[in-house]
Amino acid sequence: MTDITVTQLEARLKRVERQNRVLILLICGAIGIASVGATRAGADPAVADEIRAHKFSVVDPTGAVVDSWYSVEPGVVRSP
Repeated sequence: MTDITVTQLEARLKRVERQNRVLILLICGAIGIASVGATRAGADPAVADEIRAHKFSVVDPTGAVVDSWYSVEPGVVRSP
């Protein structure tokens, strides 16, 4: 079995810490690049070709329902 001196342990610890810093920087950089790419390459989320639902509700900033639209019979739209 080999004896590991304090100097060797300190050198190894410094090397591992340096590698960890580089790895963290690479991961953060990759996340940053991916998030910028995702926001620029994605379609506009506010525009859709079709929206289908049984009921639509409009809510105010507090979450209270201001108005809603629904259909009981085909082709007839009612508002409460």
